[in-house]
Amino acid sequence: MSMINERVRTVASMAGMDRLVRETPIGSNRWRTVLYNKDVRISTDEIEALGKLYPAYRWWMVSGEVAPEIGQTSPEYDEANRNLANPNAG
Repeated sequence: MSMINERVRTVASMAGMDRLVRETPIGSNRWRTVLYNKDVRISTDEIEALGKLYPAYRWWMVSGEVAPEIGQTSPEYDEANRNLANPNAG
């Protein structure tokens, strides 16, 4: 199982720097630090901001678990389901 920092960085990377800066109250310097400095601690501010951008990934970011029955998945879970729905995919 991945660590919370890794999960948060995964979701932040999905969003991309432009969206992070445009749609969250967190500045570009902090997002750059979060994304590229693996030793930095992730704060609750980043988790909360990402949870607003990707509400379906909130539970996974903090726990590492998915609960699809209540709409809580992960990027990997969603990708696997896309591939199941399209057997010719990758």
